[in-house]
Amino acid sequence: MCALKKSGSFAGMIGSGFAHLQHAIDEIADAGFRTLKKVGTEPKEFPKTPKGGSWMQKAKAMGKGTLRFLGEAGESYYRKYDELKVKKK
Repeated sequence: MCALKKSGSFAGMIGSGFAHLQHAIDEIADAGFRTLKKVGTEPKEFPKTPKGGSWMQKAKAMGKGTLRFLGEAGESYYRKYDELKVKKK
C-alpha cells in the first residue's frame, strides 16, 4: 500500500514537471512570435531607389512581410489556445 502511495506521488511529480515544461515552451514560442512580428513591422532602414529598388531591397521587404505574417499567426494561435484552455475549465 505504501509503494502505491509513493508511486502516485511520483507520477504527480512527473505530470507537474511536464506541465511546467510545456508552459515554458509556450512562453518561449510566444516571445519568439512577438519578436518576429516586431521585426516584421519595423520601418525600413534602407532608402528607396527611383527605379523601383534593387533585388536586395525587394528581398528584405518580402522577408519582413514573412516575419510579420509568422508573428501574427503565432500570436493568434496562442490567443485562441489560451481562450480554449479557459473554456475547458
